Amino acid sequence: MAKNFEELLVLKKTALRYLIARESRLLALGKRPINKKIANFVRTQEGNTAWTSFLDTLNEDLTRNIHIFEWKVSGGHKHCNMIKRVPVCESVINYKIPISGGRMSESPLVTVEQGQLQGRIVNSPSGKAFYSFQGIPYAKPPLGSLRFKAPKPAETWEGIRDATAEGNIAPQIDTSLTKTYTGDENCLYLNVYTPHIAGNLPVMIWIHGGAFKWGSGNETLYGPDYLVEKDVVVVTLNYRCGPLGFLCLNTPEVPGNAGLKDVVQALRWLKQNIKSFGGDPDNFTVFGQSAGGAIVTILTASPLSKNMINKAIVQSGTGISKWAVQNEPLTCAKALASHLGCEADNVDEVLEFLNTVTAKELVEATEIVNSFDSLVVDQNNFFSVVVEKEFPGVEAVLTEPLLDFLTSGRTAEIPIMIGSTTLELLTNLRPSDLQMFIPSDLNIEKDSDESLAIAENLKGLYFTSDTEENKAEGLNRLHSDLLLNININRYIKYLVQNSNQPIYFYKFDYVGQFNFAHKSFFDTELKYALHMDDLGYLFKNDFQKDVDDPSPQDVKMRERMVRLWTNFAKFGNPTPEENHYLPTKWLPVTNDTLYYLNLGQELNLLQNPDEEIMKFWEDLYSKHFKIWEHTKINTIEPPRKLVYPDNEATEEQASIDDGQPSLEEKVVFEEIVPISSVLNPPVNGDAKSNADFKPKISNEIKMAQTSAPKDVVRASDPPEDDLPKNIGVNKFVNFYESLGGKK
Repeated sequence: MAKNFEELLVLKKTALRYLIARESRLLALGKRPINKKIANFVRTQEGNTAWTSFLDTLNEDLTRNIHIFEWKVSGGHKHCNMIKRVPVCESVINYKIPISGGRMSESPLVTVEQGQLQGRIVNSPSGKAFYSFQGIPYAKPPLGSLRFKAPKPAETWEGIRDATAEGNIAPQIDTSLTKTYTGDENCLYLNVYTPHIAGNLPVMIWIHGGAFKWGSGNETLYGPDYLVEKDVVVVTLNYRCGPLGFLCLNTPEVPGNAGLKDVVQALRWLKQNIKSFGGDPDNFTVFGQSAGGAIVTILTASPLSKNMINKAIVQSGTGISKWAVQNEPLTCAKALASHLGCEADNVDEVLEFLNTVTAKELVEATEIVNSFDSLVVDQNNFFSVVVEKEFPGVEAVLTEPLLDFLTSGRTAEIPIMIGSTTLELLTNLRPSDLQMFIPSDLNIEKDSDESLAIAENLKGLYFTSDTEENKAEGLNRLHSDLLLNININRYIKYLVQNSNQPIYFYKFDYVGQFNFAHKSFFDTELKYALHMDDLGYLFKNDFQKDVDDPSPQDVKMRERMVRLWTNFAKFGNPTPEENHYLPTKWLPVTNDTLYYLNLGQELNLLQNPDEEIMKFWEDLYSKHFKIWEHTKINTIEPPRKLVYPDNEATEEQASIDDGQPSLEEKVVFEEIVPISSVLNPPVNGDAKSNADFKPKISNEIKMAQTSAPKDVVRASDPPEDDLPKNIGVNKFVNFYESLGGKK
């Protein structure tokens, strides 16, 4: 029996994949080429009286299907059943249907500079298979003498390394209700997800947020499924957080920004190796949210990284925000050492002491001494980005404030997408004096005539009525503007003035079942999108497990978001052509018009969001703001007295309207819902049951063998617990087709 058969894979509107097996001897008997009949059937899905088809289901969940064909050959022969005739039944039944075509290996094996990696095959919720390579070390473990220091290149290994499970996350305090310590110092791992190993696909590299203190690239929050379905390679990664990643002693040994240098090292590793995963090393889109967005803006300016980035997406955060910059690194380092029992003033002694402390002690102490949540506007974020001092032979990510790079046009000349959610942040704060919201970098003296006039203007701009509901919403908007939106607008302004590349601005204004913050943190009836809400429409995450039947509009919104983001990664243009899902052409910002795409129930191209408010802040900054004079030194302001959590605030609250103090309530700064706290995801992705979560860690090295490595886990069918959970769209394409014509 001849074994010459062809695999034909066709993608049409329905995005179904068909495997056509044929036997050359049967084709030779037909009056007309049978392969043309089969191809015509696949293209048109119209039946033919000469032959029929039947569906062979490969999985009980109906996620992967193969059409096997019967036909009537010439000469009156009876029907020939391909399953019986072709002795490849087992191969056909075990065939994996990839997103980008071609036969998928049951045991994907790739070779990188350091050695070989064994991955696995997983299925997206719609049943599309892709390759997963997890827990890949991109740098040498930052242990022992490497603590607090820039990463070293990854070491080679012998044999085949198991890449079927995620690596350790950075040491941190779980942000769920449990507030427990988790992670490991050996945390410099990345994950690569690809639809096709033999390709040259755009690469999207995700930088997680978490106020520089928490988070990881793990799929509990950042599942790549929906993005990979659009024929891009997705990379997620871990970097060192908190003091381990951002301690700065202003010395050549510990100049700061080790966490940023981790990301730079990951980009270098990917430049060398992404071709092995089907990625294009010359087509990198770096995207991130919150602190991750701030990191992206810094990477596009840093001489160490900007030439490795081809496009950037910045979500709800920039590096020119005060919370992103650590202005007093020595003060912060000594405060941490003092809390742990070292009162030394000499930085060498401080470093020697901190190297003797466990990672758990460092992280837990940081949570105590960090006054980040109590300063409201002028966030003193311990252990974040610093402007590094220059030392001979020492690489630095940032030796000048990011604003200097922006205003002088020294950022990467690349297309950028940038935006925020409708409201971003919530606060329970009810201050008696709006002067507290005037940023200190404007250098306006409190209680001066100008300061009082600004406070009165804020009242008129943000509080349009006397109702408690309006006061709460006004404070939420003011808080969100000060921490995020003002600087996003400033960042865009400087880019447009000093760059010829397109800048696409958006506002995420959608509330649905996949809104991340609404599901994760808030019992709120507010119909505004909050910080992180957009992430649920880009990534599959554990918070979606209980969404059994998402609404057609939610599914449509997710499809729109994924298309916009992946189109940008592919073309540098989120709407290269208009279609059912993207009926609106997204125009870039110009010097004259701040165009933005409002991502709501519909996609609307609008202009100048919150124009009056943003014009007020723009005029205020134009009049008062001075670019930092000490561009080479990161201690920009004189050290301020540290505020510890047990120093209870005593300022009395009052009505915004009449300024009369309320004796029943006091300002409790800890009630703020800041960018650094509640709005950062639980590390393990489940705010209700983190105590029971046991992360799956596998960084073992499997030794090479002369034959097929039997000791390496083969992931032809991943364990049920590892499979992506169906979130309500079994018939991905048919479900979308049913939306046809709906707006």
